[in-house]
Amino acid sequence: MESVKTIMNELEQCSNLIADAIIRKTSPHEDDISERQAKDAYGDKWIRKMKSLGLAKYTKIGGRNVYSRHQLDCLRQAERENAKLIFRKIEKP
Repeated sequence: MESVKTIMNELEQCSNLIADAIIRKTSPHEDDISERQAKDAYGDKWIRKMKSLGLAKYTKIGGRNVYSRHQLDCLRQAERENAKLIFRKIEKP
């Protein structure tokens, strides 16, 4: 039963990312968030870490940095997938 829950969670996360990509393509201005909004939503430390690694892409509009919500969601999901691989329990046959 655990595997069914895992599959359902992965499908839900995948569909959320697809929906974000559709929103980004149809109306990109709804996908853009400021650096302050990104730090509030994803955490100041996480944004600074991703920015220093060069993974969080942003554009300068006026005097502010604008991030893509979809791109940040994809980064967070990829980070969680890597953590799952590291902490996955080895099941006995």
